[in-house]
Amino acid sequence: MLSELRDEGIFPTFKDALVFAAALGFRRGNRQSFQKSSEPIDLEVFRGDFDRTIMSMIAIEENKDPKMLAPSNEAERVLCFEEYANGGLEIMRREISEGKQDWREGLLSLIHREEGDQTILDDITELANF
Repeated sequence: MLSELRDEGIFPTFKDALVFAAALGFRRGNRQSFQKSSEPIDLEVFRGDFDRTIMSMIAIEENKDPKMLAPSNEAERVLCFEEYANGGLEIMRREISEGKQDWREGLLSLIHREEGDQTILDDITELANF
């Protein structure tokens, strides 16, 4: 599925698809463990501030502990991110791929449903108050 999302130009990289999936999985509370793949997440790919921030915020919220930012908690942050990404990919598979929807239309529809009454302005305001 990740290859299909990249090959169809939905996400430019696997990393971008995983960040989206992790955010979706977290929003829906869908954290799913998985069998380790032969290719663990290469943290060097997640260098950008945005990527690391998403990874850190998910771990902080999941554990209700800002100490999750400590270098000693990196493995737990990565595991949390991986499991929410797995959950998000499951949601995408179930709601888009199995529904035989086009990826672009399916993702736009999914984003629209997730947004609901919440707008980006609301999200920015919430961050400002944090």
